[in-house]
Amino acid sequence: MKLATLGLTCIILSLTLVACGGKNDQGKKYHWSKAHGVLEDCKGMMNKSQQCENNSNNQQFLFQVDRY
Repeated sequence: MKLATLGLTCIILSLTLVACGGKNDQGKKYHWSKAHGVLEDCKGMMNKSQQCENNSNNQQFLFQVDRY
């Protein structure tokens, strides 16, 4: 019974998110770039990560996909 309730809840939540998302994007076409590697240091988006808290000189190689 719990499994059925959990499954139904997930389906309803998914449908709600799909219905609410993207309303402002009607008529717009987005293009996605190919994934490319980016060397990110602790000054960027990783500044609050655990790796940067342990070592402020840490750098990570991340994959980035741009939407334009």
